[in-house]
Amino acid sequence: MNRQRLRRIVQNITLLFGSLIFSLIVIEIGFRVLDPTPFFSDSEINNTEHGNLSVYDDALGWKGVPNGEAEFVTRNNRVWLSHNRHGFRDIEHDPRSDEKPAIVFLGDSFTWGYEVEFDEMFVNRLRDRLPRYEIFNLAHRGYGTDQALLTFNRWDNRRPLGLVVLMFSENDVWDNNSAFSSDKPKPKYQLHNNKLILTGLPVPKDESWMRASDVEATPDSWKVTFKHLFYSSHFINNMRIRYKLFRERRHLDLTQDNTKQQEFTPDYMLTSRILEELRNEVMRRGSRLVVVFIPSKREIDELDDSVPYQTIIAGFCENLGVEYVDLAPDLKKAFFRTYYRQGMHWNAHGHKVAAEALSDYLEKEVIP
Repeated sequence: MNRQRLRRIVQNITLLFGSLIFSLIVIEIGFRVLDPTPFFSDSEINNTEHGNLSVYDDALGWKGVPNGEAEFVTRNNRVWLSHNRHGFRDIEHDPRSDEKPAIVFLGDSFTWGYEVEFDEMFVNRLRDRLPRYEIFNLAHRGYGTDQALLTFNRWDNRRPLGLVVLMFSENDVWDNNSAFSSDKPKPKYQLHNNKLILTGLPVPKDESWMRASDVEATPDSWKVTFKHLFYSSHFINNMRIRYKLFRERRHLDLTQDNTKQQEFTPDYMLTSRILEELRNEVMRRGSRLVVVFIPSKREIDELDDSVPYQTIIAGFCENLGVEYVDLAPDLKKAFFRTYYRQGMHWNAHGHKVAAEALSDYLEKEVIP
């Protein structure tokens, strides 16, 4: 083989590998921009709660720790969480400033800002869009509609109440029908002679509340360190997650029995009566209630053909004369992903889309 031919082969190989590396870099940049998927090892993940962000409450089951703060690491993100002096993931409101009417948000982990930074939360994005109002976020992770009602009953503020917004999630119906949520005891409403009766008080104090969570990350082994280095590529980690979700979905399809299994059917009428009680309390305070439906990830990502839960709850709202809005159309037409690939929650872009949709709706349809 002559030297000129050898040089040409080397140049072709170099060009091939150079093009391959360049393509991988472009793909990696694309994933980090369009579909960021960071990797967190099991030793890093820290769903800290007891003693750090939530504390036992004999009437609510649990509530936010006043001035609580902690680093929060999940499968999807690493964020810093902090509460105000009342235990809400909210700003500190000046009690002397009561000129602006209040808009109160009630809800669960979506409204609490699970897996996103404080400035990325849709509630906080709305502050700049609705400057004439003082926006309060009274949500906490794991709350059902019943705990949202109890939280609002406890909330006391002198300023005029402009609006109350209940962020409704699919799992709220199940939470309302259970004396346990997020593996913790909670109060539960029951219907007796068509009247709401609150049961389970005082809420039993679970043993897990006796000790604080260990928030310190454990050292990684060399295998985990290598795995972390390998999956530090958002592209590779994204492909890993897609394959994992594909196998889980395929396994469910293969193991699903054709016979109709007995499943727990929640009492929707109980949720309807809780909504009615919340509406009555809001009206008693001279304000209006608006229900905002948070669609399930299954609906937005078209993971199955199940009927959206909103159809049932919307009927209750119409019977009660309560205004409602569904965020599904806005989330469906979003170009970027709005839900994390793992879990059920919105990413930062999902919160942005929700804030824009809510701002448009509130300004045009609700707020005078």
